[in-house]
Amino acid sequence: MSCTHDEIVSQPDLWRRVAELSTDPLPADGEHIAVVGCGTSWFIAQAYTVYRERLGKGAGDAYTATEFPWGRTFDRVICLSRSGTTTEIIQVMKRLHEEGRPALLITAVAGGPAAEYASEEVVLDFADETSVVQTRFATSALQYFLGSLGHDVEASAADAERALTMEIPSRWVDADQISFLGTGWTIGLAAEAGLKLREASQSWTEVYPAMEYRHGPI
Repeated sequence: MSCTHDEIVSQPDLWRRVAELSTDPLPADGEHIAVVGCGTSWFIAQAYTVYRERLGKGAGDAYTATEFPWGRTFDRVICLSRSGTTTEIIQVMKRLHEEGRPALLITAVAGGPAAEYASEEVVLDFADETSVVQTRFATSALQYFLGSLGHDVEASAADAERALTMEIPSRWVDADQISFLGTGWTIGLAAEAGLKLREASQSWTEVYPAMEYRHGPI
């Protein structure tokens, strides 16, 4: 089996581990937050901020590092980088540090270049990966975020275990094009699913908020 396969099947157990971590570093209720990431991390940021805001826990915005709105202020900034070496994340965190604005770093590798500019670091080293294509770090970070908001991480882990044993229909494997739909906080997950399939298999994928599918392909 490949390292990617091993990383995918390890996810449920890792989610249970993140559920045991302290969530003290994460935002308090009512704080206006910005969560910054690139690629997969940006989609995780989207899911978290929408989930949190819809629970009434505080306003939140997700940004790619290159689009961070420097003219705005936030009660808390969180940056996501699996390796801690993402160039654009380092640049954002360096500028925040220079401006005296604290930023929390969520990473899998302690003490990386981005950590130099972090006010605090949450290290999910047990979720680090060998594969270039991210899977378990991103989903573990998401479960860490959602678990802090009361989400049932154990139920998610059990669902994932069932999904990992499902037989995939041949028509899914043979499909020339797949569209992923989401609503609310799962729009970010749909975007990540589309990206993951493109990265892993070079498939043609599209992503839409669920009802926008009517205004696109249909």
